[in-house]
Amino acid sequence: MYFIVEILGKQYKIFKNIIIKIDYLNIKLNSLILINKIILFSSNKYFFLNKFFLNKIIIIARIIKHGKLKKITILKFKKRKGFKKKYNFRKKYTEIIIENFNFKYFFNNFKINGSKKIRRFF
Repeated sequence: MYFIVEILGKQYKIFKNIIIKIDYLNIKLNSLILINKIILFSSNKYFFLNKFFLNKIIIIARIIKHGKLKKITILKFKKRKGFKKKYNFRKKYTEIIIENFNFKYFFNNFKINGSKKIRRFF
């Protein structure tokens, strides 16, 4: 079972208890984040793309730590002009862990024993 979610304009494939690095969020450590921008949900029995169903799910994540990535060196130059500039940059990131999913809507509307068939929704 996995989700594809959008966080700060980037898409991530997430599972339960997975740690991912996202762009920096100016939020304190150990605080909870609610992710509700879900693009796709897939499990062994179900595959959802329909936003009507996906808007009902909430993913809960916790901030673990903040940090900086490796240094990136950017070199600008123009040939035969003698123009050179060198920049260094370290991007900040935030590590989050996916803690829980809220599936109340699915369990209320669809029976897990397979008596109700679910097809792909496009």
